[in-house]
Amino acid sequence: MSPKPPKKELVALYLRYRSLVDSLKALPHATQVSEELEPLLITITQAWHEGTPLPVRKLLIRDGLGSPATIHKRIHQLHEAGLVSLDAVASDARVKLVVPTDHALRYLAEKGKAIQQAAS
Repeated sequence: MSPKPPKKELVALYLRYRSLVDSLKALPHATQVSEELEPLLITITQAWHEGTPLPVRKLLIRDGLGSPATIHKRIHQLHEAGLVSLDAVASDARVKLVVPTDHALRYLAEKGKAIQQAAS
């Protein structure tokens, strides 16, 4: 007995997905955030969006983002690119919160807009 043929809707859905991925790579700011930096930027932005920005120390121990040294290097790369800021906490100047800048939010909004257009 041969397996069922794949559903055409699923193939079409995947092809739309690939088209969307390609269109996201073509965005003007897409080259600013490398594939290595994007997961960290997303983690930082997600925490900020939820109202709980992460201090550098907590980011350094997050699973799935790399070693502490790698994460530290990437935080500085994002900072140098103007995509995150390091904000001191008023109660303890030693603690630095990593938050997305307006530049990062515009970058992510462009990606969201492209997704919205592709889904229409």
